[in-house]
Amino acid sequence: MASSSGNQEPGGFLQPTLPSLPASSVNSPSAARPLLPQPRSRPLRSGSSKESDFINHVEQKLLAISRRYENRFSATLSQEENPDIEGRGYKNIGEEIQDLDPVVDVVWVSGTPSLQTAFLLTIALTVMTSLPSFPFMPRPTFQLLQKLDFAFASLLKGVSVETGEPLPGSETGRSRLSTTEKVRMRGIVERTRIAVVEVAGKDGSLADVSTVSQSRMTDTEDDFNVSTEGEDMDVLEDESSHRRWEMDIARVYERTIVELGMALDVSGSSNDIWMP
Repeated sequence: MASSSGNQEPGGFLQPTLPSLPASSVNSPSAARPLLPQPRSRPLRSGSSKESDFINHVEQKLLAISRRYENRFSATLSQEENPDIEGRGYKNIGEEIQDLDPVVDVVWVSGTPSLQTAFLLTIALTVMTSLPSFPFMPRPTFQLLQKLDFAFASLLKGVSVETGEPLPGSETGRSRLSTTEKVRMRGIVERTRIAVVEVAGKDGSLADVSTVSQSRMTDTEDDFNVSTEGEDMDVLEDESSHRRWEMDIARVYERTIVELGMALDVSGSSNDIWMP
């Protein structure tokens, strides 16, 4: 860690390899906490040692996540005895999201649109690819997708969708994404929405909630012709959860879709090349 902060840039680094998370984003009350941390006030200088350290750090994190994904469900007995061992395969999507989420934060803090776009697209592609490999876990999945949605929509606008302030490197309030990046983003967004619907519809997931609830009610009426308060509460909770997750499925990348539609329609490039 640097011995003096006097020569640090605003929103500088805790270490040469890590942009610092502003205190306000760490200590603020949960009710007021923004979805994304506050970025640096200025982008990392192209070709600088800080930029190089940042790129190396994020690439190493993503490589470790990729290796753990490849080793999913294949943990050895010794690894199961020591769940903290490095390289242990993921057992569920929640574990992978737990590793991806702080990487999204660090990438956003960099305040560098070119790096934010490249790395966030990689992370979004990772999520899209991983979803079918695990049982669906709505809460962590939707939380991470909402964070990515805010990030992509902000990059497309050149303005934070949370605060309305211009992003670092986009002081004019204009997006710096290329048409190719926008088209690639559209492909990932649309395929992720399809993947969420498909994964949520697998056995034991959202599509089965209403069926299970109806089955409980029918069985109770046929066998006993009565319904206990606890069973009624279970049915209501199932139906409430079903409706809530259905709404969240419909909202996956909703802000990004709006901004992409506007950007690609204006540029006349909505039928350009398709990139995954």
